[in-house]
Amino acid sequence: MGRYMFITVGTGRYREDIAKAILKSIENYNPDKVIFLCTDKSKTETIPFIEKEYKNFEVVTLGDENDFELIKQKCDEVIGNFKREENYIIVDYTSGTKAMSAGIILSATENEVNNISYIAGRRDESGRVIPGTERILSFYPNQIYGKRLYVEGIKYFNERLFESAKKLFETVIETYGGDSIREKASLLIKLCNAYLSWDLFNHSEAFEILKGLSKEEMTLIANWNIKSRIEKDKELLYKLNEKQFSIEKALDLLKNAERRLLEGKYDDCVARLYRLIEYIVQFRIAEKNLYVKTNDGYDTSRIDLYEIPEHLRDRYSKPSGLEASAKLLKELNDEIGIEICDSGEVKKLLSARNSSILAHGFKPIEKETAEKFFNLLKGFVQKLGPFNFEDIYRKFDFPQIKMTVA
Repeated sequence: MGRYMFITVGTGRYREDIAKAILKSIENYNPDKVIFLCTDKSKTETIPFIEKEYKNFEVVTLGDENDFELIKQKCDEVIGNFKREENYIIVDYTSGTKAMSAGIILSATENEVNNISYIAGRRDESGRVIPGTERILSFYPNQIYGKRLYVEGIKYFNERLFESAKKLFETVIETYGGDSIREKASLLIKLCNAYLSWDLFNHSEAFEILKGLSKEEMTLIANWNIKSRIEKDKELLYKLNEKQFSIEKALDLLKNAERRLLEGKYDDCVARLYRLIEYIVQFRIAEKNLYVKTNDGYDTSRIDLYEIPEHLRDRYSKPSGLEASAKLLKELNDEIGIEICDSGEVKKLLSARNSSILAHGFKPIEKETAEKFFNLLKGFVQKLGPFNFEDIYRKFDFPQIKMTVA
């Protein structure tokens, strides 16, 4: 790993003044090597003054000192060659044309150099720094990079790409920024973990993460306009953990399937919808108190034979899957059981699911099929009881963080 310095070179008032300023900058940073970006004129008129006192350099000549795009491309090429080797890179844009300064600064920022430097001082009537008044100003562009990654991470969070967002926030903490951005990034990692756990149906872990947020963290969250939403989500996650069967769990499965549908993951969407239709059947059977009870709730693989008519007991004495469970509901004159068993649309969609690569076949689910299945299951969920579907379903949207600067 080396220490390299890239310096734009102009001609100044009388060449030697620029050379002295550049030599002062080189002495300050003590690089292993300097790469000068020159015009034809500064190469022949300014570099000789530098060469009298400093020898370890190479010169890159820019074709047109006023062509910003060409300068930027050349800087990208030269800086990129050294950056690939994990070197420490310093850029000094003290002299040269405006296009040269703009080109190298933009290139330095995009290539994430370690240090950007400039020699300032009192200026004369022509705008040039007066010799002897020079002072070196520098800044580390980490905050620029950190803010960029931070903002990108928030975008990913809002798009529910929690793993990707988490990696960006981890990079912000490990590499860039001050205490403020680190504190926010750490909190955002917790939120990523919470909502990723929720998206993976790990409701207990999501609840514990949100429940464990400190007062200071909730104050930060208030600045993102999601504090009340986090509080409501804690209540919702508690309900999802509390009961084996609830309207909330059915809605959570439906919303999870909707997220997969919006992402274009149609097989994943239908796999969740299949579980939802099974859950709806189980929900109805549990409502009728027909499962064998255990210490943890209901054993959904066993029907309590004493709770169903005697003539049905032999038929349902063994563990039963979706089809048999739906038939039991039908025989008990349950509306949802009847519809599942008799609807041609349900049979068609279940057949498509069985042929999918995530079930028993090799045929991927198409968007139209997933949408039909989703709308069908949405209707079934609404039949589970008298409740305001839209109001409750809206609670299952994940929060959107208001874009803030780091």
